[in-house]
Amino acid sequence: MRCTQLQGLSPEAAAFLDQEAEREAIVTCPKCGEMITEGYVKRGYASAASSGMFDDGPELFEYTLTNGDKVREIVQAVPWSSGPCIFLCLERDGKNIFEWPEDEINNA
Repeated sequence: MRCTQLQGLSPEAAAFLDQEAEREAIVTCPKCGEMITEGYVKRGYASAASSGMFDDGPELFEYTLTNGDKVREIVQAVPWSSGPCIFLCLERDGKNIFEWPEDEINNA
């Protein structure tokens, strides 16, 4: 079946966000106020819909880091394998960081 395949961020980029991204409470216990789940402090800033096969590419997010800096998801590559495979990386100060290795992109 042909479809859009979101590969997302590399494992290194995900680990970076786990360690460096600011977090916020998403759900708190109504009785004690304890945080039950949390998520990254992020905001959608653009859409990569046109990268998808049926304009179904992902929303791109900007994350706030614990030091106040910002990083953004950007589309790194979109090779075709029974549909577009969308690889994302992070951008910080205009430079791509935590990119997917070319061999992994080429073997999608």
